[in-house]
Amino acid sequence: MVYYVILILALLIAVIIIYGAMYRRKIYKNVDRLEQWKTKIANQPVADEIAKVKGLTMSGETEEKFEEWRKEWDDILGVHLPDVEEMLFDIEEWANKYRFRTSKVHIEGVEKQLQEIDTHIAAIFQEVEQLIHSEEENRTGIAEKQKQFENMRQFLSQNWLSMGQAASVVEKRLKEMEESFSHFYEEREAGNYNKANQILNNLHQEMTAEEERMHAVPVVLVEIEKELPDECKELEQGIEEMETDGYKLDHYDFRTHINECKKEFSEMRKAVFNLELEGVQDRIKEIRDFLEQTYNTLEKEVEARRYVEEHTPLAKQELEQLEEQVNELEQEREKVQVSYRIPDEEQQRQEKTETNLQHTLQQWRVFKDVKEHQKQSFTGLKKTLEQIEKEITSLEKGIRGSKEKLYALRKDEVKALELLRNLRRQLLKDQMTLQRSFIPKVPSSLLNEIDAAKERLEAAASILEEVPVEIGRVNASVEDAEHHVNKVHQQLKATIEQARLAERAIQYGNKYRSRSDSVEDALIQAEGYFRKGNYDEAVSTAVQAIEQKEPNALDKIHNLA
Repeated sequence: MVYYVILILALLIAVIIIYGAMYRRKIYKNVDRLEQWKTKIANQPVADEIAKVKGLTMSGETEEKFEEWRKEWDDILGVHLPDVEEMLFDIEEWANKYRFRTSKVHIEGVEKQLQEIDTHIAAIFQEVEQLIHSEEENRTGIAEKQKQFENMRQFLSQNWLSMGQAASVVEKRLKEMEESFSHFYEEREAGNYNKANQILNNLHQEMTAEEERMHAVPVVLVEIEKELPDECKELEQGIEEMETDGYKLDHYDFRTHINECKKEFSEMRKAVFNLELEGVQDRIKEIRDFLEQTYNTLEKEVEARRYVEEHTPLAKQELEQLEEQVNELEQEREKVQVSYRIPDEEQQRQEKTETNLQHTLQQWRVFKDVKEHQKQSFTGLKKTLEQIEKEITSLEKGIRGSKEKLYALRKDEVKALELLRNLRRQLLKDQMTLQRSFIPKVPSSLLNEIDAAKERLEAAASILEEVPVEIGRVNASVEDAEHHVNKVHQQLKATIEQARLAERAIQYGNKYRSRSDSVEDALIQAEGYFRKGNYDEAVSTAVQAIEQKEPNALDKIHNLA
């Protein structure tokens, strides 16, 4: 028992020793890694990077940043990294004493400290780069702005007269910009490159906007003082000439709008002299849109007048022709009514056509009065005339339809008479075919169908003789008669074919009479059906008996001549 206890204790001690050795080795590796990281930081060319700013003006912001960066780097080398070195030594000591938890906590602390140092060095590099870049931007940007400024002053000098009172306002703003240039140089000489860069950016925005306004002023003034007044005057003259020429334009109120525009020109000039261009340019666009819309309206008036003058005589002629056509239609209807019954819907359509004609004639009289006394613009007259023309087209279509309907009544009667004659001939021909067929007996169903067809033909003929002729009833009765005559024809054809098939089947089966009593009995029964006119039963009985001796005999019987 003691032996086992000693063995277990020995194993536990061995496990602890092995675990401790492995964990200590892991800590040593982390210490080596952190040592390499510390060395890498110490070898960073921070001093060289900071020294780059010595080429700049060492005063003001530049000098302050230089001293700040140098102190921060000295602190890293003289304070923070030695602290890290000492901490790494302590970590190894704790590991040797199996204080693994303490070692782990301080390893994480060292990692965090080195990461912060790395981040801080990166920030120094970025700030140095930004300061040097600002100096470069200042050097190149100010040269461009100076050239742009000189161009603006030259443009002002060359266009002083064309800019009017706005020239002095622009000159004042250019002097203010000169002060910004002076502030820029002051900050640059003081080493405040970031502030100088901010001044340069503001100057760029101001100069860009001011240059755009400078170039716009002469153009806008020409539009306000010359172009728009001339265009308004030209438009007024055009309106006056058109009114003298017979155009009715008062209701458009063009002159009121033009006078409002002319009154605005003075206020717009004042706004331009104060360089308040945005609102002025928007208003100029609105005025030009108004002028363009007015010209479009006047062009439509000219086109409408040409249309009215060209189409008025044509519309007058078409209306006169319509009156004649309606009178002719009435006369034709009276003639047709003597012999035919005109459907109610057709009567109503013709009455509606006459009513619509009177309405269109009333519109025409109003149109002529308005046109002769110049009570409306030509655009309005054109719209009225187009509506009248549309109604004329509709009336012409209605009259044509009514005439075709009246003609169709007569045409349908002739067609019905011809069809009735053909049906009678067809029925007579079928009856003669039945007589020549020499079948022993005609089935009662066929005889009944022949009688029904005769009755339908007589009924249709009777309706055709009525006065006035009601063509709807005529067509219905003739169609009914045609149906029954066609039915007779089809049934007659089927009856004759079936009778002949029955006769051939009985003759074909005679060769089996002497061989089979059942065949003979069946053929005797089939002959009885044949004589009574039951041809379907005769065929069925004979074929069934024969196919007992000769399968598929029906195909051979069909092929017998």
